[in-house]
Amino acid sequence: MLVLLAPAAARAGAYLEAGHGSAARGVMRSPALPRGACAHCHVQGEGAARFPKGLWRENDNELCYACHRTEDLLGTYPGFEIYERSTHAFDARAAWPGPFPPARRDPRAAGKCLNCHDPHGKADRSGVIPSLLAVREGELCLACHDGDPSTLDVARDVRKPYAHSPYRGGDRHDAREGGDPARYGYVGGNRHAACGDCHNAHAAARDAAPPLAPAASGRLARVGRVRVLNGAAGMIPLFDYRPGNDTSTPILEYEVCFKCHSSWTRQRPGEPDLAVAFNPNNPSFHPVEAPGKSATIDPNAFANGISASSTVFCGDCHGSDDSSARGPHGSRFSHLLRRAYDSRGGQLTTPDGLCFLCHRYDVYAGAAAGPAQRASRWNPPAAPSGHAFHVGQRNVGCFACHESHGSTRFPALIVLGRLPGLQGFSASAAGGSCASACHSQRAYAVNYPR
Repeated sequence: MLVLLAPAAARAGAYLEAGHGSAARGVMRSPALPRGACAHCHVQGEGAARFPKGLWRENDNELCYACHRTEDLLGTYPGFEIYERSTHAFDARAAWPGPFPPARRDPRAAGKCLNCHDPHGKADRSGVIPSLLAVREGELCLACHDGDPSTLDVARDVRKPYAHSPYRGGDRHDAREGGDPARYGYVGGNRHAACGDCHNAHAAARDAAPPLAPAASGRLARVGRVRVLNGAAGMIPLFDYRPGNDTSTPILEYEVCFKCHSSWTRQRPGEPDLAVAFNPNNPSFHPVEAPGKSATIDPNAFANGISASSTVFCGDCHGSDDSSARGPHGSRFSHLLRRAYDSRGGQLTTPDGLCFLCHRYDVYAGAAAGPAQRASRWNPPAAPSGHAFHVGQRNVGCFACHESHGSTRFPALIVLGRLPGLQGFSASAAGGSCASACHSQRAYAVNYPR
């Protein structure tokens, strides 16, 4: 005999509005019962006494897998086989830490669906919590990712002045938003950065070895992304949204970023279209989509293992300023940068500046002339090098003359119109000439071919 039970959450209305209780899309284990009926999980009669709460089997993941064994229609839940290979499934620390709802202290609790989901649904003052989560997404994820039990303190990063914070607009996230560009746009107030926009909690896994750019980390597995088909320099590419369950091509880190930071969606006025900036057909670009074009740069001009043939991640520049947690979660520096970057001029350039994560400081900014500066391409006959003179002695930062993402007009990431900065630039086979806000037109020669 089957009896419909009425849990407290159902009486409060959350169950009927949440996924399991909905008459239209609710649980449907037995075709003999109405969709959403409590008796799909709770039984009375033969065998019911064997398990608490009248469940037809033990309250573990196998109970959930009776319905959630395969991928859902949205592709956000990839199926139990993918989930059981994820960090949340097998890490011994992956158990709800409390205090609300109370901590799950059973040593067998790690990896259980009940750590994050309430099968009856929950409601708070904002309404029913999506996806049968026990608490709202940001609060849920950061309960663990605050340094305990996770060793990485993402919670601290997202509280910094510049952050992808799930607390700012996180409720705008909807697991069903998929490839709708308007859901990611700044125009219309939809821009948001919920945890689920970059991470699929049922698939995310730590990497056996650090990935090579531009391949995405396993922590970004099974999330939606935007692929590009590039045209000529300066042209907006063709965009192709790929949902999280599309595994036809490897996921690339910058494709996840393009969901918000490209013209695939609507951006704020003046915001750079990074899909245009990183186009490998541009005269110059930072090597995010492909290695840069300046293959002849002296190897001694680079730092930290970077070379002219390297590609880099967006996260190599954008991310935490003081945390071991990779990724652009939060920073005290503007534009969510890992280190200070002088975008106003007049600030002292120091070895811990952003650019010197990849570019060798004493080559480009050393105040005293030295042999290292010969690795700079801009090497007038008189020492110090052109770079070191301007940056090291005059405190004219990299920003004054160089675009940080890519240039659709000039080589060497040259940009015009900044103050201090260049007002005119002309390239030639030997080098070129420039006019700045500080002096008249001057010619220069490069130290080695472009």
